Amino acid sequence: MVIAGEWYVCVNLLMDMICLLAASRLSSLRARAGRIFLSALAGTLLSMAALRIWGARAGVYAALPLAALMALLAFGLHRAPRGTLQLFLMGLMAAGIAQRLHVLGMRVLSATVACVPAAAFAAYLLVRHQSKAGERADVRLLFEGGGVTLNGMVDTGNMLRDPVTDLPVVVVGYRAVSAYMPPGMACDRLETLPRGFRLICVRTAAGRGMLMCFRPRALYVRCGRVWRAADAVVAVSGTLEGQRALLPPTLNL
Repeated sequence: MVIAGEWYVCVNLLMDMICLLAASRLSSLRARAGRIFLSALAGTLLSMAALRIWGARAGVYAALPLAALMALLAFGLHRAPRGTLQLFLMGLMAAGIAQRLHVLGMRVLSATVACVPAAAFAAYLLVRHQSKAGERADVRLLFEGGGVTLNGMVDTGNMLRDPVTDLPVVVVGYRAVSAYMPPGMACDRLETLPRGFRLICVRTAAGRGMLMCFRPRALYVRCGRVWRAADAVVAVSGTLEGQRALLPPTLNL
């Protein structure tokens, strides 16, 4: 079988870019167009290298680790979907086992069998990510004058991202943090926006609006008995009642 190299590069590059853009939209992780292009290009070049080394059936062995590697390059190690690094390592192990079995004379079926653990692990990560809706976790916000602990809940509808820092947004009730807000601030009056705060546009079933947001001194999320630091922006809502916080699904828990 003869494969035209230039067509292989163009088609592979195009499909890699489409997959990365789709992953960016589905996971609400933003990445610059240039970074997505470079990640797709790296995946295409590595795919060509695997094709040259392993032959036309290399895609069976290399597809999973290359996909995970492109996600790491596009979104970064700390922002890539949770479990991508583990998926990459398991993909490499599966690819190596499959290639070794193929060298020993086994057919492509061996590659499929060898990739089953990694594929099952990928399905587990997907199901776990989708089932995070409603998951609860205590949230601790620290300010210059103290701190407050809130009852956090994962809200899959919270896809907000700060346009300045590109960080996920945790929505909290104004009354829960009012004691630590600057004097004269009223979350329902945009003209009282304090210094160091900024506005973020939100869209809900009731329509569009603006929320005041800021970077707290520190933000911690408790997973089980362990408190973990999380990097996020906090938005203040006047309609969210009680000691509650709405966590985005992209926030690592």
